[in-house]
Amino acid sequence: MNVIHISFGDSACGNLKSAFHKSKEHQNEQIICINKDFSIGPIYKLESNEGMQERKQWLKEVLTKTGPASERDYLDWIETTLKKNSQIATEVPTDSKVILWHGGNVSDEIGLRFVAFLLQNKNIQFEEVNVTEYSRHIEYKVRDLQNQYIPHVIRSLGEMPPELIQDVLQMKKNMSHLTIESLINDWEKWSQTKDVLRILLNGKIVAVSEDYFDASILENTSKEYQKASRIVGEVMGENDQCIGDTYLAFRVYQLIQQGKLSYQGDLGFLGKFEIRLP
Repeated sequence: MNVIHISFGDSACGNLKSAFHKSKEHQNEQIICINKDFSIGPIYKLESNEGMQERKQWLKEVLTKTGPASERDYLDWIETTLKKNSQIATEVPTDSKVILWHGGNVSDEIGLRFVAFLLQNKNIQFEEVNVTEYSRHIEYKVRDLQNQYIPHVIRSLGEMPPELIQDVLQMKKNMSHLTIESLINDWEKWSQTKDVLRILLNGKIVAVSEDYFDASILENTSKEYQKASRIVGEVMGENDQCIGDTYLAFRVYQLIQQGKLSYQGDLGFLGKFEIRLP
């Protein structure tokens, strides 16, 4: 039986490949990376070409406003990735075993539903590895600024120390047909929505307004000029959502346009301008 591991995001995929490279046990097993952040951007009919084009246009608008990532080759990469990710059914042979790696974040949760939908006619034996559940199980800890160990919940495979990956794999569980059917039905519901921002609230996927993180950005900004990149980093660090810097940078630009933030420096690069409250 073909064994295929599917993970969500570049960091998660890199972690998995690094761990498996050091282990001969998984040499014949394939890794498929879904390079999408499902927490942001349209997912309306994303399984179709129409949906992919709508998502590409939205990403183009965001990236055009957030600096050098808007270069044409990067946008071409996005389109290629969108097509590749939506065609994983052709990469996964019928009757395969698919192991889904995920954590307690909204992008992974949407990703599970997307993959289950795309593979629904392939007679797949699904298993899951939940890294968040594992981190709670082992009572995972990290050092704080005072060099004291404190509890820490790992919310994505990308956060997990590579040396723990073989251990967490031992906790994989079968996914029932009812579970997979529920994920498919859920994707069919979400793929009809027009929202562009989603969060995980009490374990449930919730659509929120585009300006959801604006309050956090403003709360972390003072009357003194500070690096915009520092503010974005602080918001990412203190937030219980796995939100990336691209979307937060986009919101910084929006707040500047709305007159809610003042700036000085080169707006073309997040690290080259400073912001403050007016």
